Formats: sequence, C-alpha cells, structure tokens
Amino acid sequence: MQGRLKLVLLLLLGSAFLIQGCAADHLTIGPLPELSEIGERIELNGTTDAKGTIAVFLLVSGPGLDKRGVCLENLNLPAGHGYFTSAYVNPDGTWRYIWDTNYLAGRLIPGTYTVYVVNLPLGLPHSGSVSCAKTNITFTRMSDPGLGIDMIPLCLAGISCAGLILVRRKKR
Repeated sequence: MQGRLKLVLLLLLGSAFLIQGCAADHLTIGPLPELSEIGERIELNGTTDAKGTIAVFLLVSGPGLDKRGVCLENLNLPAGHGYFTSAYVNPDGTWRYIWDTNYLAGRLIPGTYTVYVVNLPLGLPHSGSVSCAKTNITFTRMSDPGLGIDMIPLCLAGISCAGLILVRRKKR
C-alpha cells in the first residue's frame, strides 16, 4: 500500500511540474488578412518559445459554432477529445497554417471569429495549464461576381447560336 501511495504522490508532483512548465510557454498568432470574405484563404502564423515543440493546436469560436471551439477544417467537430487542427512548429519556433475557408465541413456566416493557438490539445484554455494566444478574423459575405460588361457579348453570342440551331432544326 505504501508503494502505491508513493507512486500517486510522484505522479501528482510530476503533473504539477508539467502544468507549470506549460503555463510558461509563450505563444503568438496573427492572421493575414484580418478582414476576409468567406471562401478566401487565411494565413495564420506565429511563434512558440517552448523548446522541442513539434506542433501547436488551433481552434476557432464564433457565430453559430460550438462555444468550446471547433476544428478549423470541420466546423461541426468540437475541439478537444482528439479533434484538433495542428500546425507544424519549425526548429526556430515559428509555425504557419493556411486556412482555406472555401473547403470546410460546416458553414461560416459573416461575423467576427476568434482563432486560438494552444500548446496542448486540451480545448479552450480554462486554466493556467494551457498556454494560448488568440486573434480575431472578421468575415464578410463572398462577393457576387455577377455578369461583368465583358460577359454581355459572350451571352448574346450564345443566345444567337442557340436560336440558329433551333431554326435549322425546325426547317428539316
């Protein structure tokens, strides 16, 4: 029994050091651009000063999304419990992730979203055990390309050709 107690105390002490070490990590994040249309590619990049870190973890919260935060590729999956977007950390501590909002599972609506970067895959930071940084991105509606002035002659030519084909078929 005494051996078990020592093991439990050792595990508690070790986890306390791990938590303190994680809280000391410094993370940064920045988006390019901060104002985007839904469907555009957003470059998220930043730094971490944690030595030996292989990856950082990204999640997003905002209008119509789960309050716990969701994965960037699948807006239907709440972050945590193994579901995360990750970005590789270079040896110099920099990281970069391209978020292509044109190819998502789920739907963005116009509004301001908060993207978080965390050092551990534990979801939104609720305690000092997870270092994090966050940034806001505002999405507007995707612009409607409409018919430009250069498309009018092409449309008229198409309609004329269709009319000629119909007339020739009726004469047969």
